[in-house]
Amino acid sequence: MTTLTATRHTEATRKAILEAAVDLFLDRRSDDFSVQDVADRAGLTHRTVYRYFPTRQELLGATARQLAPGMDDEPFSEVSTVEGWIEALAAHFARTEANFEVVRRVVVAILASADKTLFGQDLRGRDTHRWEVFHHQFPHLPEGDARRTFATLRHLTSSTSYLLYRLRFGLSPTEATEAIQSCASQIVEQAVRRDRAAEQGRTTS
Repeated sequence: MTTLTATRHTEATRKAILEAAVDLFLDRRSDDFSVQDVADRAGLTHRTVYRYFPTRQELLGATARQLAPGMDDEPFSEVSTVEGWIEALAAHFARTEANFEVVRRVVVAILASADKTLFGQDLRGRDTHRWEVFHHQFPHLPEGDARRTFATLRHLTSSTSYLLYRLRFGLSPTEATEAIQSCASQIVEQAVRRDRAAEQGRTTS
C-alpha cells in the first residue's frame, strides 16, 4: 500500500466513524451511544474506532464539532478586551443560528450529561483565555466578585443563552444577539465602576 493510498484509507475510515457517530447522535437526539454502537454503525471493530479516537470523549468532541461548528470558540480566541469578546458574539451567534437545530440537540445532550466535560473539552480549559482577558481588565476586583461576574458574563454570552432567547422568548436572531450584547455591556459597565472603587480604596488605605 502506497503512502497516498494509506492516507486516503485513514481519512476514509475516520470519516466513516464520524458519520456513524453523527447519525447516532441525530437518531437518538443525544450522546447516549457507546463506542461499540459507533463501530457497528460504521461496519468496523471497536478497536479500530479507538485507534482513531483513544477515548469516548474525544470521539464525542469530534462529533460535536462535526455537528455544530457554531459551538466552537474561534471568534473569541484572539480577543484582547471584554468589549472585543462582546463584539465577537455577532459572528458566534450567526454560526449558531446557521446550525440551529443541531446546536439545540448538542446543548440538550450537554445539559443532560453527568460528565463535567463538554464533548471532550474541559469547560475551564475552554474559558481560560477569556478569563485571563477579564482578569487583566479588572485587576482590582476581589477574587470572589471577579469569579461571579465572569461566570455570569460567560453564561449570558453562551450559545445556550442564545437558544433560550430565541426559543423561549421568540426573539429574532438580531433581537437575541442585540439583547445579549446589551446585557453583557451593562455587566461590564458595572464591573468597571466596582473595579475603580476597589482601586481607589486600595490607594487611600
